[in-house]
Amino acid sequence: MTFKQISYFLFCLMGCLAIGTPTTWAAEKSVKKTADTADSPQPLTLIVMDPLASPLSCPCVKGYAQRKYEKLGEYLEAQLGRKVEVKFSEALAKVLPKNGNGQACLIIGKQSVVRADAKALKLKVHPVARLSDLKGETTQTGLIVVPAGDPAQSAPDLQGYRIFFGPSESAEKHQAAMSLLKQAHVSIPPKLEISQACSDGACKILEFDKNVRAAAVISSYAKPLLQGCGTIKKGDLRVVAETKPVPFITAFTGGNVSATEQKQITAALLNTVTEPELCQALESLLGFVPFEQEAQESQPQKATTKKKIADPQSKQTSSVWPGWRGPLRNGTVAQLPESLPASVIRLWDFKLAYAGLGGIAATSDRVIFGDRGLDNQTDVFRCLSASDGKVQWVLDYLAPGELDYGPSPRATPLIDGERVILLGAFGDLHCVEIATGNVLWKKNIYRDFGLNTRPTWGACSSPLIIDHRLIINPGAKTASLVALDPETGKTLWQTPGADAAYGSFIAGKFGGRLQIVGHDAVSLGGWDVKTGQRLWTVVPEYTGDFNVPTPLAVDGQLLVTTENNGTRLYDFDSQGIIIPRPVARNEELSPDMSSPIQIGDQVYCVWNDMYCLNRKKSLKTLWNAPDQAFGDYAAVITDSRRILVVGKGGRLVMVDVNPQQFKVNSRLDLFPDPGRENIYSHCALVGNRLYLRGESELICVDLSAH
Repeated sequence: MTFKQISYFLFCLMGCLAIGTPTTWAAEKSVKKTADTADSPQPLTLIVMDPLASPLSCPCVKGYAQRKYEKLGEYLEAQLGRKVEVKFSEALAKVLPKNGNGQACLIIGKQSVVRADAKALKLKVHPVARLSDLKGETTQTGLIVVPAGDPAQSAPDLQGYRIFFGPSESAEKHQAAMSLLKQAHVSIPPKLEISQACSDGACKILEFDKNVRAAAVISSYAKPLLQGCGTIKKGDLRVVAETKPVPFITAFTGGNVSATEQKQITAALLNTVTEPELCQALESLLGFVPFEQEAQESQPQKATTKKKIADPQSKQTSSVWPGWRGPLRNGTVAQLPESLPASVIRLWDFKLAYAGLGGIAATSDRVIFGDRGLDNQTDVFRCLSASDGKVQWVLDYLAPGELDYGPSPRATPLIDGERVILLGAFGDLHCVEIATGNVLWKKNIYRDFGLNTRPTWGACSSPLIIDHRLIINPGAKTASLVALDPETGKTLWQTPGADAAYGSFIAGKFGGRLQIVGHDAVSLGGWDVKTGQRLWTVVPEYTGDFNVPTPLAVDGQLLVTTENNGTRLYDFDSQGIIIPRPVARNEELSPDMSSPIQIGDQVYCVWNDMYCLNRKKSLKTLWNAPDQAFGDYAAVITDSRRILVVGKGGRLVMVDVNPQQFKVNSRLDLFPDPGRENIYSHCALVGNRLYLRGESELICVDLSAH
C-alpha cells in the first residue's frame, strides 16, 4: 500500500457561505450562544460512529484513533448558535429510535455503515461532507491478508482459500473485496464466512493449522491498531491484495434538519480547516471537505493500487488555495497529478498591466490577485472567474510610489470564508466580500500604526489568520506585530519591536504552546497568539539576512533557512520557548528567497540546485542536483509522493520523492519562451488547475493527463 506523508491546512469553496459572519471556535467561550432560550432552535444531536473516535477505539497507537469529537461539538455549538449533544455508538439503532426523522441529527461515521443503519431505521439522511485523514485523504481500502509464511503472493493465488469477509455494511471488507477477487477470477463461495471485527478475522487465520489456507479482509485504517494493541505481532500477517478505495468517514444530516440548517451545518464543517487545533483533535489534515458523489459509487470497479489523477473537483484534491503557500501555508497539497501532460493545455489567460511579485489565491470558482493600473499609480486587485478568466470584480485605489522590482502588490491575498484580505506594497490593507468585492473595512498599516522605516521592498509579508486574529507586521516601534479582528479591522493587540522583515509568518504549536513564528528585520521570534506577548528571540550568528523564506513547522520543531545563516532546526522546551542553539544545521542550503518543504524525514528546497536534507541526521545533505529549470528561486509543492517545482521562466518539473537520488518524473514549459519570463510570484493549484503569473499575463493551465 502507498501511504502519503502527514503534514498538517483543504478549505471548501463555500467557506462560511451559509453562516453569514462566523463566530470562530477559539472565541466560543466568550461569545457562544446557547439553546436554552425559548426561541432557540431545536438541539442538534451529533452521533459519532467513527471507529477512530476516542470512545470507540483504544489508545494503543500514539496520535492515532483518538479523535476528539467533543471538540467538534463545542465548535458546532459556537458556529450554529444551538445546543449540540454528542453521542458515540457503533450502531445507529442504539441511539436513535426506528424512524427517528423527528430528531435533528448530524451523523458522522463510515459511509457504508451509516447508510445501511439509516436504511434499517427508515431514517432519511443526506451526505454533506467527508473528513480528511492525516494524509488529506477521505478514503480507505480493504486489505486481504494471509499469515506471513503463506505461499500466496497476490489475489489470484487465493483460489480455494477460506476467506473471512467483513459484514455487508462494511464496503471495504465486503463488496470491494468481492469485486477484487472476481476481477482476479477467484471463486466466491455461495455462503460467505463473516467476521464482524477486523481482529476476529486476523486472529482466526493465525490460529489455523499451517496446512489450512486462509485469508482475511481487514480495513486499511485498522492495520495499525491490530499491531499497536498486540492483537497480532508485527510481521505475523502479510498483505497480498488491496481493494479499490472506498469512501471512509462521511458526515450526514438526518431527521428534522431543514434545508437552511443543512447549509449552515455543511458550511461550519467545511470551515474546520481554519481551526488548526480542531483539525489536530480530529486527526485531520484538511478538516471536512466537500462531499462529491462518485459517478459509479455503487458499481463494481476494477481494483487498482494506483491512484487516478483527480479532476479539479475531486475529493482528493484541494478545492481552495486560500493564500500564501497553499492550504497549510507549507507547500503541501492533498494530491498532485501522477505526471505532467505532454503539452500545455491553456484553459484561459488574462493580460496584465505590469509584472508583479504577489502570489495568487483561488477557489474552484474564483481567482484573486494584485496588479497595477495602467498609470502605475494605483493598486488593482482583480477577482476572475475560474472557469473562463472573466473579471468578476475589481478593487482599485490610489497607491503612488516606486519600489525596486516595481510597486505592484507583493503579498498573496488571503481567503477567509466569505472575506478576502488584500495587502498592497505601500501598506494599504482591505477586507472585502469575496462574492462582490465590496469593501468591509480598510487600513494602511504604516499610516495607522506608524513605522520605523518602511521596508525597501514594501509590505511583502502575506497576512495570516489564526484563532480569529488577522496577523500583520507594520514594523513600527509600538506595533512591530499587530492582530486585527478580521470581521471589523479592530485592533486586538499590538506588540512593540523592530522593523519588519520580508518573510511571511506561520502559526503552530511548539512545545505544546500555540504561537506565531516569524522574522523581524534582525531576529527570529515567537509571539503568543492571544496576547501578542513576545515569547522568545533568536538573533542569528551572522547579520544581514533579508529573512524572506518562510519558517517551517516540522513535527513540533522549527526549520529556518536564510542566505547568511544557512538552514537550522530548533527544538522547544515544555513552555514553548525555543532552545537557541540549533539541534541541526546545514550551511550548504542558504536560499535568499525559496521556502522549503518537508516530506517525512527529508527537507527539500530549490536554491540554484535542488537539495534533499535528512532532518534526522543533523540536516545532512543527501543529494543536491542541478537542473536547467532551477535558479535562485522556485515555488515547490508536494503531496508527499511527488514534488512540483515551478522553476525559471515557468518551467515545471515533477520530481518523484526519493531520498537516494534526484529523479525527474516529467517536465512542461508553460510559456513559449521561458528565457524571457522572470517569475517570482507564487502559483496557486486548485485540483489540477495551475494558476501562474508571468511577466505580462496570468494563465490557467490544466495539469491533468489527456
